[in-house]
Amino acid sequence: MGGLFADILMDNESIFKDESVLDYKFIPEELPERQNEMKEVAGYIKPLLQDRQGSNMFIHGMPGLGKTATTNLVLEDLKKTTDKIISIYINCWENQTTHTIALEIARKLGILYPPKGVPTEEVLSKVFNKLRDYGVVVCLDEIDKVKDVNVIYSLLNLDRVSIILITNNAKYKNYLEPRLTSRLSLNNLEFKPYTTREMKEILKRRAGQAFYPGVVSDEVIQTISEKSGTDVRKAIMTLLESGRKAEKDASRRIMLKHVESTITTMKDSVPKELNNHEEQILAIIKENKGVISGEAYKRYKQSYGDLSIRSFRRYVNRLSKQGLIKVTETGEGFQGRSRKLEVN
Repeated sequence: MGGLFADILMDNESIFKDESVLDYKFIPEELPERQNEMKEVAGYIKPLLQDRQGSNMFIHGMPGLGKTATTNLVLEDLKKTTDKIISIYINCWENQTTHTIALEIARKLGILYPPKGVPTEEVLSKVFNKLRDYGVVVCLDEIDKVKDVNVIYSLLNLDRVSIILITNNAKYKNYLEPRLTSRLSLNNLEFKPYTTREMKEILKRRAGQAFYPGVVSDEVIQTISEKSGTDVRKAIMTLLESGRKAEKDASRRIMLKHVESTITTMKDSVPKELNNHEEQILAIIKENKGVISGEAYKRYKQSYGDLSIRSFRRYVNRLSKQGLIKVTETGEGFQGRSRKLEVN
């Protein structure tokens, strides 16, 4: 190919070697920057290997600091070490009640139930019978999304268990009942933010796996690292979208203009950080399509505790202003002010 066209990508070519390593669900084979945290998690699980009761953990830190990846790597290593301990990972954003969590645990153990019609107690009884002769590690990721903590009480009835609670909310532990925190005796593990140097090393490894040589320059890595703060997921997403923009431009290399364009687009499209109340209200609206505001408020109080109606309305209005929900006046209710809430 002539020198004038050396940087032009042909129709049948791609700068991506393996795009999947930039997916947010991808778990890398190693995390050099989190070796200390991995050892600490493993240390709390170790008693199970000696037929003793394991310790419980409360893992917290800002988004994108490797909490989930670190824990999953430890659980994968545990599976390779012994078949006498069963490890179960549950995402509580996808499973928010004791019943759905019980069903998910059962599914991972090969016990299949329909989503409705089977009592929770029956599911848990079958699950516990299957786990009776094993040590058990249960990781409840995004634990702050659960609507009730009965499942934790149930899990504590296992003979040899280690329960891991993961959340971005460092204060979540304060919301638990004192008798539950007393039984759990949680060991605290905070994930500190990555340094810029660590961010660069992580991005370099991912870029080396995802792209062909020469596609990503040190300047691109440096820029993405500096613009992403402490959030590795955001940095990796920026790298992915910048690669897609470069490919769209038929460029063999990711240029700074692709990075800058991606960052601008992400700023315009990503909503502001939601507080705990707003996340909880949004979860209720997601699960109850077209719910009337008064009913949503009742469900909030039942699931999450007391909040004044004025504060509830303020949070609803903030969600609406951010474009996350659609609020429609129904013309009914007190003075015709009833509102229907839907997720956009």
